Parts: sequence; C-alpha cells; structure tokens
Amino acid sequence: MKCYTRRAGGTDAAVALGTFDGVHLGHQTVLEVAQTIALCEGMTPCALSFLQHPLSVVGAGAPPLLTLPAEKALLAARSGLEEMALLPFTRDFAALPAEDFARLLVEKYRARHVVVGENYTFGAGGAGDVDLLDRLSKALGFVLHVVPKVRVSGMDVSSTAIRSLLAAGDVRRAAALLGRAYSIGGPIVHGRRIGHRMGFPTVNVALPKGKLLPKYGVYFGYVHIEGARCRAMFNLGVKPTVGSDRPTLEAYLLDFSGDLYGEAARVSFVARIRDEKKFDSIEALSKQIARDVEKAAQF
Repeated sequence: MKCYTRRAGGTDAAVALGTFDGVHLGHQTVLEVAQTIALCEGMTPCALSFLQHPLSVVGAGAPPLLTLPAEKALLAARSGLEEMALLPFTRDFAALPAEDFARLLVEKYRARHVVVGENYTFGAGGAGDVDLLDRLSKALGFVLHVVPKVRVSGMDVSSTAIRSLLAAGDVRRAAALLGRAYSIGGPIVHGRRIGHRMGFPTVNVALPKGKLLPKYGVYFGYVHIEGARCRAMFNLGVKPTVGSDRPTLEAYLLDFSGDLYGEAARVSFVARIRDEKKFDSIEALSKQIARDVEKAAQF
C-alpha cells in the first residue's frame, strides 16, 4: 500500500472517494468497485481520503475516529487498493470549489473512473453532490460510478450508526456493519498490577488518542500479538472500585502467560459481558472477575 498526497505520474486510475472512517461494509463496496474497474480497464485502483475527519475543520467538532489513518490505509489495502491518498484536510482545502475539486481528480490523480457512495458530497460547504459530480464527469472526461447504500438487518451501514452502537456497548451489531469486530491497537504498558495481586495477571494496552472507545464495561474478545490470537476477557473504563483518573484497557488472557511488555497488541471486541461496576471491596471485585473469566471461557 502506497500512501501519498499527490500521484506522481504513473498509470491512469480508478479512484474511490470518501472519508472512509471505519472502512465498513459500505466503504468496502465502494473500494471493491474501484478495484474491479481498475482490473478490467488496466488501471491503478486507489482511494482519496483524509488524515483527519473533515468536521474537525468545518464543523462544531469531529467525532472520535473509528479508524486512525494507518488503520484506514491497512483496511483499504485488504480490499485490493494499491494506493491511498491521505490528504490533510485544511481550511484551504475545505474552501476549494466543487468544480476545482473535480478538476484536481483528473489533473493531479489521473482519475478516469471515480467511485462514490450515493450520499457523497464534496467542495466548499459540501455544495457538490453526486448529480453535480455526474455533470462534471462528462465535462472533464471521467466516468462516475455511484454505489447504493448497503443495508444489514434492516439498518443502513454508516459510520454514524456504528458509533451509536459502540457507544451503547453493542459490539456485536457494530461488527455486523463493519464486517469485522471493532478493535483498538496499542503497545502493552505497565499498569498498577492490581489484577496480579488478585490472582488474575493482566496486560494493559495503551489507548490511542482520537480513537472511539466503546461503552465502558467488561467484554470478551481477542488480543492479537505478533500474529497470534489469544482469547481474552478485558475491562475498558476507569475501574471504579480501585479508581483511575483516565480510561484504561486491561486484558486477562485465557490462553497465554508470559512477559509481553513493549509488544504491540490489538484488542478485538466480540461480545459484552457486563457494565463496569463499583464493588464494596477488592474481595467482591475478585469474585466477580472469576465469574467474568468463567463466562468468557464459554465463548
């Protein structure tokens, strides 16, 4: 996967356009259409997206990201994309007229086919829509392909819907819209070793800045480390019984023991076990953790 801000010559391209936050099933369809067109036409399949959410510049505030830039590029590559342009979304870029943006696609990115979702907007103030892009495609000499919404179990697949599900702790339905379990990656860091003292040695995964956190609570899922996958029960939150000044992600690995400090890990949220709760004592907390581990082991 090549990431760039400007295509330096090369072949003509089939370009997928979008914010692609989450790279969910709808986004994957747009990317796969671009990849198929490129294969049939002998072109390069690529995507044009942004390093930050556009609302961080033009809105009242951007939502936390479902996918950080590196995650977005990796997931796009899995859809067959050879290149992804991750542009800085600046105020100057936000003010670019729709017609100039369409011209940029042809002149800078060599777009001969352009693929978008049916709700795609572009240009200053989001004034451009698929109807305007279709008219501009005829004037500028590229072919526009508009991909309909994807629906799963009667729900439109969208980044907004996924954020709402994760905020409610419904990681199962969020996974259905994403096409995979929602995950958070980071290095394994030292914690307070409270779990070790209770007989449940855990690993703490550093939480990345700007990434959406599901609803605080206890979950079952997997911890991926160096290509290996371990079943785990983990707590996301502020651990009210022992107190924490910031959220932490602490995992008890069901299938592994050893020193993992400094390793890169990715935690996948598969199922919610319960809400985070403050217990009257460490002993009561320890008994509840034992029940949580037993329940997690049944998955």
